[in-house]
Amino acid sequence: MIKIYSPTRDNVVTGNYVTAERYSYHLQNLGYRVFACNGFEEKVNAEGVRCAFVLHAEKGFHIIKELVAKNVPVVLVLTGTDLYRDIISTNNSKKEHCLRSVQLASAIVVLHENAVSDLLKVVSVPRDRIFVVLQSVVDFKKRSFFFKKKNQYKILLLSNIRKEKGVIVAILGFLEFQKNIDARTKFTLDHIGGVLDQGYFKKITNLLEGVKSVSFLGSIEKEKLQTILASYDLLLHSSFIEGGSLVIQEAHNAGLPIIASDISCHTALLGSAYVGLHSVGSTVDVSEKLHTFFFDELCRKQMEKQLSSCPAAGSTLGKEQEELSKVLSYIQV
Repeated sequence: MIKIYSPTRDNVVTGNYVTAERYSYHLQNLGYRVFACNGFEEKVNAEGVRCAFVLHAEKGFHIIKELVAKNVPVVLVLTGTDLYRDIISTNNSKKEHCLRSVQLASAIVVLHENAVSDLLKVVSVPRDRIFVVLQSVVDFKKRSFFFKKKNQYKILLLSNIRKEKGVIVAILGFLEFQKNIDARTKFTLDHIGGVLDQGYFKKITNLLEGVKSVSFLGSIEKEKLQTILASYDLLLHSSFIEGGSLVIQEAHNAGLPIIASDISCHTALLGSAYVGLHSVGSTVDVSEKLHTFFFDELCRKQMEKQLSSCPAAGSTLGKEQEELSKVLSYIQV
């Protein structure tokens, strides 16, 4: 049996939860019996476990430590908060837990190509122990066109609401963009996702008092998201940190144009020269990128060409399963 440990409980849909569900599907297809533990169990039951996948180095440290003590090989799947926050944190406890988890793991999975060098800059670990497994998504309803000129456009923010997702940066950039356009063309910004940080959400709602062009639609089931994503004209994703960015994969799969922050994960998935990258944390750059996209046809043509051949375009369910099989072979399961 293979166990998959995720820090997210069943009733909260996060990237970790979705990844754990998808890995469970892949491993079952490879012929393994799989048991998913959502929320991390207090007491580790390793009976009959041939290996374990643990998502989140810092939160999963006690799980990894106990599994290794019981001679169970651990595949550590590094999240964005692991790699780009906790492992370089001034919080010594979090940093130590991350480093120890990485060192104890039999194999390490990262979710984009740049993450290999990003990890090796901060911790010493054999390169052959690190595997890049791009995240995949099921087929979304695809748009029949890349861009169409019209009088009203819909821009999408897709994330759970927390500081790391840069929602305020995206909204302020959008509002700045609106100041400098012809009022005859209407633009709206919709956010889809749950609220994981109520304090941060309160700041957002205070900023938007009296603003009618920004809406919060809450969480939407994946099945519904698959059909409505293509109805938008652009994805705006201004995250400060991302481990693998399922949102980028989903938008790409649906044929959506994408403007995203120039963080390591996004440059790995979209290409370092991708025209839709904005400077992380810059509302001014968000505004300028939105203006260029909607009013510069050459930019849109270049973006469409780049998206057709970027690394995100090569991610498939079959390839992800194949890469997970290589990880299992490495640890001889």
